Amino acid sequence: MKNSILTTLLIICFGYAKAQELKCLDVQYKLRGYFYAGTSKTDTEAPGGFYQASNGPIKNDQFIQEIRRTSDFQLVVNADSIAEFQKGVKGFKVFLINNTDSIIQLSAQDSRISIIRQVFHKNKWQDIEYLPSSWCGNSYHSVYINPNEYWDFTVPCLEGKIKSKFRFKLNVETTTSLDDTGNIYSNEFEGSFNKKQLKKEQGHKPVSIMDPYNN
Repeated sequence: MKNSILTTLLIICFGYAKAQELKCLDVQYKLRGYFYAGTSKTDTEAPGGFYQASNGPIKNDQFIQEIRRTSDFQLVVNADSIAEFQKGVKGFKVFLINNTDSIIQLSAQDSRISIIRQVFHKNKWQDIEYLPSSWCGNSYHSVYINPNEYWDFTVPCLEGKIKSKFRFKLNVETTTSLDDTGNIYSNEFEGSFNKKQLKKEQGHKPVSIMDPYNN
């Protein structure tokens, strides 16, 4: 019994120490999109050759049932969670939950779906992340999520000189399984950012012919 308690305490202490080592991103540009989603079924109409993410949909569990806000397709931010986005970079969790009774189809580029972060600045919502564009037609395809499934994403924590509120936006205009088209917005959360994140893009230099992105 004592050994079990000691092990639990060590795990908690290690997790706390690890969290203390992680740092939020302090950048002067818009981040490139990073929401990579696997799929519940194969896109039989895509030409193939695109990057296939392993981050597939998961069956809804008790935790998802507790945090969901409605019975719709929804984007939920858990800003109080702590996760590692990249080595040394502090992050938190975002969930894209299908609470409908339909399979939902989303357009993707090499498994990257259209979710970006927005900040409320000067009385309006503005993008501080962007989606790069591939010049290769093989990059374009669809990903699918079944009813009562969700995607689990880790996103970076940001810090800067300007405090504000944030949200994530999912573009679903090209979705074929929803009655309404437009955007889905997450719940809002607090944070900070830098002014240059409103305009300048992170940019990208392709490393080979298999990297069809210039931005």
